[in-house]
Amino acid sequence: MGLPAHPLPLTPFPGGRGRSLTLTALGLLLAISAHAQPAQQGWKQMTSRQLATACHSAEPGQHGLCLGYVSGIYDLQFAPTPPRGVCPPSDFTPDLLAQVVTAYADTHEDGPAPAAVGQAIVRFFPCTEQHR
Repeated sequence: MGLPAHPLPLTPFPGGRGRSLTLTALGLLLAISAHAQPAQQGWKQMTSRQLATACHSAEPGQHGLCLGYVSGIYDLQFAPTPPRGVCPPSDFTPDLLAQVVTAYADTHEDGPAPAAVGQAIVRFFPCTEQHR
């Protein structure tokens, strides 16, 4: 069984042979991974329980998935200026965000992970008189 036809042209870029070899290697990796993985049956949104499991994990890859996920949702929904009534602390970090999201997910019904991140931020970081 051979590899499928290469999806990228293998002609060298002006400036050197190294770029052509890099593109060749990248193309081979893409072709092999596309060929080796079963077809996905559609997008399935992460649930708050799945996110909490990743956040609780001591495995670096899973914990990294958690931090990246909560940071991405935060960036999309709350950065650079949080909505009125939300005041994250000055020492706010992805790890702190993961902790509050996990605390929220552990004490609420399972649901969409993005909503759990948003709800955790709103509930754990309300503005107080000193933050207004």
